[in-house]
Amino acid sequence: MSNSTENNAASPLLSSQVKEDSKHEPKTTPVIIASVINKSPAKPQHGSNDQPNEYRFVHQRIPPRTGSQKFLLPILLIGLQILFIVLFALFTDYSAKTDNAKYPAYESLHAIALLGFGFIMTFLKRYGYGSIGFNLLLVAFVIQWSLLVRGWFSSSTDVKFNFEINLESLINADYTAIAILVTLGALLGKTSLSQLIIVALIEVVAQITNEFVNIKVLNVHDIGFSLHVHLFGALFGLAVSKFLHFNGVNSQKQAPVYHSDLFALIGTLFLWVYYPSFNSLLATGSDRQSRSIINTIAAISASCMITFGISSLAGKGKINILHVQHATLAGGIAIGSIADLKIQVYVPLIVGALAGLLSTIGYKYVDPFLSRVLKLHDTCSVQSLHGLSGLIAGIVSAIFAATSSFTEYNHELYEIYPARIPIVNSTEYFEQGIILKNGKGRTGFEQAGFQLISMAITIGISLVAGSITGLLLRLPLFEQLSEDVEMFDDEAQWVTPDDYALKLTFATPYSDQDKRADENQAKNEDSKV
Repeated sequence: MSNSTENNAASPLLSSQVKEDSKHEPKTTPVIIASVINKSPAKPQHGSNDQPNEYRFVHQRIPPRTGSQKFLLPILLIGLQILFIVLFALFTDYSAKTDNAKYPAYESLHAIALLGFGFIMTFLKRYGYGSIGFNLLLVAFVIQWSLLVRGWFSSSTDVKFNFEINLESLINADYTAIAILVTLGALLGKTSLSQLIIVALIEVVAQITNEFVNIKVLNVHDIGFSLHVHLFGALFGLAVSKFLHFNGVNSQKQAPVYHSDLFALIGTLFLWVYYPSFNSLLATGSDRQSRSIINTIAAISASCMITFGISSLAGKGKINILHVQHATLAGGIAIGSIADLKIQVYVPLIVGALAGLLSTIGYKYVDPFLSRVLKLHDTCSVQSLHGLSGLIAGIVSAIFAATSSFTEYNHELYEIYPARIPIVNSTEYFEQGIILKNGKGRTGFEQAGFQLISMAITIGISLVAGSITGLLLRLPLFEQLSEDVEMFDDEAQWVTPDDYALKLTFATPYSDQDKRADENQAKNEDSKV
């Protein structure tokens, strides 16, 4: 993610400012919006007789799309919504079991998806509408699609594939939506909305399949979904980005300004406030929920302190706001897989500090390397926050799966690791007074091995599915945003107000002839409209 800013105030004359676009890119139209005369120039030019400078605000208009592609998005959205209505009518019903005790925590999860992820992506100076608006649409789309796909997975024994929906269904749908939003971070500003819908359509199926294999079949433990949401979403997004744009992306519009960085920092604060709910929501029992909250706050606090320290060190005494916006959250992700374990508070402090260190280094050094050498463009640097922290979570989960014992946890051990329940009629089964059945009798080291296997499966499925999706999006059927004009620019896909993306240009002297030429140009543009 670029942290440079574009100097719009030092633009040359209008005639030299607007370059001729290539034949494959939409042509922008310069529109004179207003003129302001500075009657006291700070540095009068030689021979100008102290003639005042006149500043002209110029808006580069991107024309609407033409041809059949402009109908693709409404056809997709309206058609899919009609299909969802039919599918919900055929296969779903309300659940007879109602327990809404977790609804307050569910609201926190919803706030993470809509407010946290929505605002943290607003750092792009010309992509505020897209960052928040597309985030909202994807959440709305994924909730519906995820409910259907998860329902069909859970009802695989029912020949009619009917299933019931309750609050737990909505919670799991939100977790899947957040995985798609992580992927959005890698693709932000580079894809059309119709392409993002296709990404979500495919990724929901891949993410739920990966989760089903690892949690339901392999019985691995990932209470905060660090592997199945963060690591999966990051790698899926990176794969899509690479195969959609083989040669990377280089656009001057990918840069923040002061106020856009402030809005992104608001997203960081939302995530910071609500992240303990993200890791504790699925923990059963007050003890496990309490440990999840305490461990998450400890880890995220440590990552915050280390981020500020490393950023100041790397910046030779100055702190990079990019690091603060993202790497301060790394501890919450890194501790997510083991947040409910009895690990003592110093452990999440260590894990959070390590995550903050590696995430900050990733933003400072790894992301520029990937962009420069591998031509892998990652708009929000999700690999540095979600990817690296997800890998830490997977490794740590294996370590503590191997060291957790019945002596320490008693029967709670088998709630966390169901596959470690002793086999019926075994010596351990009778000695420990086990009343649960269907255990696989795994040892701690065997469970650790499955934790690592699940991480490898997650990496494999996300990369393969993401690569296929990226290649699919290259088909002529889908809108391709032009790099120099449409990428990272709201006006390519949104109706924008007159004060959007203003550029300040100046000319000295500004003759009557120049003024008449500009007035005629404005009249011509008005007549076309």
